[in-house]
Amino acid sequence: MQIRLSADQLRAVNSDSRAIVVVAGAGSGKTEVVAHRIERLLSTSVEDDYRILVMSYTVKAADEIRERLASKLGDLHRRVDADTIHGFAYSLLRQYGTRIGLPPEPELLRRNEDRAELLAAWLEGSGKQSPDDMGPTFLALDLARARCEDADYLDDWREALTSRSALDYAAMLDRATELVEGRWLGRHLHRIYEHVIIDEAQNLTQAQYTLLTRVIGTPESSHLQAVLVGDERQSIVGFAGGDRTLIARFASEYSAERIELHTNFRSSRRIVEAERAVSKALSAAERIVNGVEYPASGSLEVRVASSEAGEGQLVAAWVADILENGLDPHIVAPGESTTIRADQIAVLARAAASLRATRVSLDALGIESTSGSNPDDWLASGPGSLLVETIGHRSAPDHPSIKRKIAELLGESSWRWANIQDALATASSPDMRRLAELPLAGALPDFMESVRTIQLEDDDWLSDRDQLMDTWTQFTELVGRTDRTFGNFRQCIYRIQRGDRWASGVRLLTVHRSQGKEFRAVAIVGCNEGQFPDFRARGDAFDDELRTFYVAISRASRMLLLTRSTRRQTRYGVRRTERSQFVDLLPASVWADGTKLRPGCLG
Repeated sequence: MQIRLSADQLRAVNSDSRAIVVVAGAGSGKTEVVAHRIERLLSTSVEDDYRILVMSYTVKAADEIRERLASKLGDLHRRVDADTIHGFAYSLLRQYGTRIGLPPEPELLRRNEDRAELLAAWLEGSGKQSPDDMGPTFLALDLARARCEDADYLDDWREALTSRSALDYAAMLDRATELVEGRWLGRHLHRIYEHVIIDEAQNLTQAQYTLLTRVIGTPESSHLQAVLVGDERQSIVGFAGGDRTLIARFASEYSAERIELHTNFRSSRRIVEAERAVSKALSAAERIVNGVEYPASGSLEVRVASSEAGEGQLVAAWVADILENGLDPHIVAPGESTTIRADQIAVLARAAASLRATRVSLDALGIESTSGSNPDDWLASGPGSLLVETIGHRSAPDHPSIKRKIAELLGESSWRWANIQDALATASSPDMRRLAELPLAGALPDFMESVRTIQLEDDDWLSDRDQLMDTWTQFTELVGRTDRTFGNFRQCIYRIQRGDRWASGVRLLTVHRSQGKEFRAVAIVGCNEGQFPDFRARGDAFDDELRTFYVAISRASRMLLLTRSTRRQTRYGVRRTERSQFVDLLPASVWADGTKLRPGCLG
């Protein structure tokens, strides 16, 4: 079905300004704008060979852009490089990093224990004292580098990484910026790309902004055409260095055309009114009045329980009712389906601990729920995880971090073996020993064919094998035969691991993990002072909390439920709670006018 774009959207799609800022609030169709803009650029340049670079905050969002373009544009979509900023930086370093002294396969330290081991060894070798707790040290180092600031041990850590020709995630940006600042690569990128599009720009850090503007070119130069798409109201990663002021800085430095998308096409009337009420509490520069396009009234309720367990039961019963009976026909658009799937329902909280009572209550009702996955649980079986590390070892056999992880999976204390085939052959687990039969020294296609046919006893192996083979299929569709190397395949696996992989079920998420997602029905739990907003929030941190609340309520398109408990268990015993001041921002008229009310719903 062809989507009819609004005047604001068409302006963003068709503008030929060299620099553009698209301010896109929740539900305003920014994905449509980005996709249509790319379609226009490619369709009007069929005879050209330039590429378009698209940067996104998450792997999933980048993949969705690529898949959408593939379905609409056929082979033309291959002229689009879509990735996260870190993914783009790492690709540059793997291709051109030898120019700044990096090996063709730089070691990437993903695990904190590997980083701690390297820093401790470097400090000891330099005659310096190691910090008592490496966790806070690396938190401070990561934040300082995101903000381009100084920190204790920063010089030591950079020297330690250089000594091993290794990278961590922050160093990807540092070294990629160093690489792009070289004249040759800057000119080379300008020959490859003519357009750069940055999505979720409100989450940019100073380090990311520096790299991106080096790629784009200086404001005074004939720079690449650049589009930043974002919404300052949804900037909620300040704790990780995200800086919402960078959108305005880009607009000023590059004299960018500013285009605001005013209409919410996704959410119902009551939810848009709730978003507007919260938006008004934010600073004037962040206020964008959204109209509403959808002819659905929607619903918003605030319910109260006497305990956290009772709150979990309340939310679980709400979920069960929706799944059994569907959405109320009075709150949806004419002709819209009222049937709802479990994966279209989300329960959000400011902190993960606040989701526990809901999870327990959903389990008691037999309702499946999921919290997504991370790289450590991407595969369920030991042999599957070992295979991934073996692929990494095949591409970079001298990387200690990979060898250490393999030893851990094998249950060995030493990782200083010379031959991985011998290490596998002497493993205590029969399944692990079977992996030694794979052609570890052969070509990647032969290796993967053996993975497909090998028989193992682990109960989770079959699902893991299917996951690995699906990833292999994706990889072969993305790259040509000459690029099907162990190193490139390991990078593809890393990339997919960083994406959102969901089992079936109701989504239980922190608000930060929900960013960029949408659901038909959303419950926000723990709406008490001290929980949401967090009790530590003061000054700018309080504004961050309010933006986080805005993101939470704007994830819903049809039903929004806010809950709280009047008593909580604390370290000092059971204490009474106060209703979150954020709830008070929502005027009573938002959920009056026909929406179901519960006695004492405002607590």
